[in-house]
Amino acid sequence: MSDSVTVIGGAGFIGSHVSDQLTKIGYKVKIFDIKESPYLQKGQKMYTGDILDHGALHESIAGSKYVYNFAGVAEIKKAGSSPLDSLEQNILGTARSIDIAVKEGVEKYIFASSMYVYSDDEGGFYRTSKLSAESIIETYNKQYGINYVLLRYGTLYGPRAQSWNSLNKYVYQALNKGKIEYIGTGEEIREYIHVKDAARLSVDMIDTKYQNKSINITGTQVYTSLEMLNMIKEIANNKVEIQFKSSKESSDHYKTTPYRYIPKKAMKLVPEEFVDLGSGILDLMEKSDTED
Repeated sequence: MSDSVTVIGGAGFIGSHVSDQLTKIGYKVKIFDIKESPYLQKGQKMYTGDILDHGALHESIAGSKYVYNFAGVAEIKKAGSSPLDSLEQNILGTARSIDIAVKEGVEKYIFASSMYVYSDDEGGFYRTSKLSAESIIETYNKQYGINYVLLRYGTLYGPRAQSWNSLNKYVYQALNKGKIEYIGTGEEIREYIHVKDAARLSVDMIDTKYQNKSINITGTQVYTSLEMLNMIKEIANNKVEIQFKSSKESSDHYKTTPYRYIPKKAMKLVPEEFVDLGSGILDLMEKSDTED
């Protein structure tokens, strides 16, 4: 296999794992990101630049058969505090990259969206930017015929996660502080999926059976936040205190499930073989590679 794939945002959390999986199965991987990837593998080519930099972005996409876009602002809190930057990165950046993809004859554009597109009142500017980006991609498909897949991820966790990643953050607090501070009631519901499982499913999207579709990639089991926190506590030999706190500020995170909101159609995929949540937490504790 010698087809080239550009992974925009390939130095980040999910992007780096997708890049690894693409390389593993034989694709020529070109990574585009604002900074050099610390996970760059043999055979992967690195392009550094901002997604709003047309010249640098064009250079990384030229000659590729497929483009993945994981770039942009992914943290809801940051999107809320810096809305203009978030909208530029997530909306204009998407428009620039798919426009280049069309002009370069890219066969398929695969976009990392979010489950928050289902919400009608939560997710703030982050949700707004993802909804807008999805609409732009669908319109490019109608106008120019470029194939696409919209990937809406559940709650991701695992190695290489950002410091604000919820589950990784709680594992770090348990190991380094002996207590977990959780903002909420513990009744919140999430479908956790290990990043390596999500990466494998993301790479499957290249297959022609996933053409011009919206795909929900989630875990196989549903957990409340309390169940997840107690799992961390048990693995840490019950030497962890869990403190529930109420936020003084309104939260843009969904409380139960986003599915109760806008009925956007999508195919749901879960891995047939997967990393069990308990095993994933244990692995995080053993590696302890997160930062506060």
